[in-house]
Amino acid sequence: MQLQEIVNILECKNHTDEGLLWRDIEYCYATDMMSDVLKACKIGSLLITGLVNQQVIQVAEIMDLKAILFVSGKEPASDVIEKANEKNLPMLTTEKQLFEACGILYTFGLRGKEIFQKTDDGTGNTL
Repeated sequence: MQLQEIVNILECKNHTDEGLLWRDIEYCYATDMMSDVLKACKIGSLLITGLVNQQVIQVAEIMDLKAILFVSGKEPASDVIEKANEKNLPMLTTEKQLFEACGILYTFGLRGKEIFQKTDDGTGNTL
């Protein structure tokens, strides 16, 4: 799904370069805990969060995230927007709540990474 589609579906406001909205988004991850992003988020995902600060930009850079979506009508400060523009990191906002935004994107086919892996217990049985 292209980022522009997400903008349309969730009625987002774009805070960065319009030319970045062509990016394809395969996975998303939703949390307000940046330590969870570092631990469990798939590299290259869309981050959906209500946490609006510089730390989000730093984590996005580390995890090579494709975009950030702030929910609940939260607006990033000008220094956060400026930093995102410097990093060519698309930054969107929506009035929708976190749960609602995730549910809508899920119905349109966007998924998180699979965290449970099927493994063989050595006896031929799948766990």
